[in-house]
Amino acid sequence: MSLKIAQYLAWRYIRGSYNNTSISTLTKVCFFGIAISTLSLTIELFIMDGFDKALSEKMQSIYPQLMLEAPQENSFEFEAIKNLLHKKYPGSIQACAPCHTKRIIIQSKNSSDASAIYFKAVDPELEPAVSSLEEKLLHTHSLKKALSQDQVIIGTTLADFLEVGVGDTITLLFSAQDEFDTKQLDFISKTVVIGDILRTGIIQYDKYLLIGSHNLMNTLTGEQLVTQIGIKLTPETDETYFTELLEKDFKTEVHSWKTLYPALVSASKLEKYVMFFLLALIVLIAATNLIALLFVQITHKRTDIALLQTLGMSKKYIMSIFVFMGFFITLLATLCGILGAYGIGLLLQRYPFITLPDCYYVTTLPVSLNYITAGIVLLVTVSISLCITFLTARAAQSISITDTLRFDG
Repeated sequence: MSLKIAQYLAWRYIRGSYNNTSISTLTKVCFFGIAISTLSLTIELFIMDGFDKALSEKMQSIYPQLMLEAPQENSFEFEAIKNLLHKKYPGSIQACAPCHTKRIIIQSKNSSDASAIYFKAVDPELEPAVSSLEEKLLHTHSLKKALSQDQVIIGTTLADFLEVGVGDTITLLFSAQDEFDTKQLDFISKTVVIGDILRTGIIQYDKYLLIGSHNLMNTLTGEQLVTQIGIKLTPETDETYFTELLEKDFKTEVHSWKTLYPALVSASKLEKYVMFFLLALIVLIAATNLIALLFVQITHKRTDIALLQTLGMSKKYIMSIFVFMGFFITLLATLCGILGAYGIGLLLQRYPFITLPDCYYVTTLPVSLNYITAGIVLLVTVSISLCITFLTARAAQSISITDTLRFDG
């Protein structure tokens, strides 16, 4: 019952502060300080989550979720491995697709320059199930159509370098030897037609990758190899655990784009943690305004405190009145800040008017609205404020009933 009284009195003190100009001004400063700092922290986390999501989607357009690597100088029997995976891990694997890469040289009649690139052989029917390559095609948006009749796909940067477009022909030069050294190599040439242009936004692929079918690879080189198997897991399967399981069972390497780009992943995490820490300090600074507000309120309400003690309310419950005051102000300010961040996030999603330079993987500022992120911000902000209000509210316990009633009663 005393806690309900404490909550009621705390709310009445907050509402009654508007009758006192100085206390009202200090209350508004506390409220807007916490709200603005919370808004900044929340929108920063939404943007960092957006960058993580955009980076993951960008990499998933090139890489499957997991890539099972064949042991060195060996090849997979794709159908056998595929059947084994589905049989051994039922309900964990959504799709599989074969892949093989080979180094070749490419040139066109429109340019005197040649470029050493990687020829990536994929299955046009199975590849869309494990990656989003089709979404990055500029014309057909279909791997099956773009790679029909032994056509190939090249990146936008490579197409500009060779001065070619869809429907133009290019010459592929390749050798039966995989290792290029100082020895003399005999190259075989083959003219192919460009079926589509690929734009990933990643220079390594837009400039140094050519995609064709396994049938074309077999026609050109006579190789019917599968050195990688792309795997897409079901949503409920844990990627890290399943990676370790595959490595243990198949005694070979299993990669995801995160293991291929560890520096990029680490930099993204470090940036997110540093920004969170810095903005959390801003929240802490804004919350310290509660110290001044509560001291003023305790001094202003010392007569009420003495009377409540006379009526039998314990010092613990009197202290809780001011703890609840800080809690109510913080909670309302934090909720307003989070709602404001959601509003800004929705605005940026609907009207992406903030453009980014070419060094980023995305062209506009990405935002990912996440309820978990908002919950973390609410928890952190309220926890900081509760610690501050608890330490400050203890000053209410030191008020003397006798002195207060004698001189202020």
